[in-house]
Amino acid sequence: MAGIFNSFKTKVKKDFLSFMKENKAALIVLFLLLVLRLMTLYSLGFTYSLESDDAAYIESGIQFARTGTITMHDDYPSAQIMPGMTVLIGIFVLLFGEGKLLWISLKVLWILMGLGTAWLIYKSVCLFVPKWCGIIGMLPLFRADFIWMDNLILTETPFMFALTAMVYYTLRMGKQPGFRYFWPCAIAYVAGLMLKANIALYPLFALIYLLVVKYDRKLLAKQCVVLAGIVLCFVIPWSIRNYIHFHAFVPLTYGAGNPTLLGTYQGEQYPSDDELDYETNVEQVAKEKYADYYDENGEVLPQYQRYVSLQKDAIKAKYRQQAWWDTDYKKMLYSYGVIKPQMMIESVFYWDTVFNQPLEALQQIQRVDLYLCIASLIAAFVLKRHRKPLLFVTAAYLGNIYIYSMTYAFSRYNASLMSMRFILIGIGAGLLVSLLKRGMDTLAAKK
Repeated sequence: MAGIFNSFKTKVKKDFLSFMKENKAALIVLFLLLVLRLMTLYSLGFTYSLESDDAAYIESGIQFARTGTITMHDDYPSAQIMPGMTVLIGIFVLLFGEGKLLWISLKVLWILMGLGTAWLIYKSVCLFVPKWCGIIGMLPLFRADFIWMDNLILTETPFMFALTAMVYYTLRMGKQPGFRYFWPCAIAYVAGLMLKANIALYPLFALIYLLVVKYDRKLLAKQCVVLAGIVLCFVIPWSIRNYIHFHAFVPLTYGAGNPTLLGTYQGEQYPSDDELDYETNVEQVAKEKYADYYDENGEVLPQYQRYVSLQKDAIKAKYRQQAWWDTDYKKMLYSYGVIKPQMMIESVFYWDTVFNQPLEALQQIQRVDLYLCIASLIAAFVLKRHRKPLLFVTAAYLGNIYIYSMTYAFSRYNASLMSMRFILIGIGAGLLVSLLKRGMDTLAAKK
């Protein structure tokens, strides 16, 4: 028995040393990323908050730990958000209490998830190009906006971690078919779905990619059924719970009304409020449609106020969109198809300042980042290498950009998708160097 234990111990030590040696540069980068995030945590303060959604998430988690009820913005049951953040924070409340230790533990976890994103970017890039390219993909996470974001208890950091894991394991499945990488991909997808409902369509992008790389179709069909079963295990009880509370079918969330309404004030030639009759087309419609949620005095019952308010926002958004279409449908299409996606792609989520880095500098870096992504795609087509994975990552990124743009173009939403751009840059770095070498070889041959 002692001999077996010693043999196992020797093997583990050997594997660990080999891992450290093979990934030395990446581990150094992770250490530096950790140091900067911990410095920022100390500088901003352990309980630093925007006093916005982050504070609401903390309160929701505390309420869940106390009562077992998922709430948001008040003490009544809610389906405005997916339950992931509430449950996760609630678990930490049970472990660490409701005070300062809760904030510290959550922020350390958020920082570790930020590092996990960096590692998965590195691993994704290294599937196709040399390891130094993986380091290139990690470097953008030194930006002040991402250091700051990892110090906020918002969905962006954990969602980006889950999304990057989805992409990485999808790429691994494309190279090595089977259930080995399917399971972590499925776990990452469900985790992401528990945080943001917009990721629901990700399996469609993954399905198309796997078919393009000639993944075994019978195996893929089995995995689709398994994933559907896993998702239904959540959706069915969640929908039943929501029907009991709100008397409506809510398979994911009912919170899209407000961002959709805000999105009708973005773009060109959208209707102004003074041109529209909200009393007739919003207030009266809402009262008729949701009459059962009002009391005898014509007031919304307290437990339904948030739900009805957001449904009213959805009615108002639909009314504004119809008015926009009727007055200038071309400008509306241009706004939703071009202006709002462009706003998202160029946006930087950075509402404070760390390390004295101004927003304007980060916006310039964001533009350079975009140009590098475009250059990476061009290099892939010129060299005819790695086109399929690059197109998959690009499609997943742009697909989510357009999903968000159908509601509200917001810098926070783009921030959680940026890891896909960093994967493009990392793979593109290897392709651009190969393209440069080809050009130099061509010039040398002509001489």
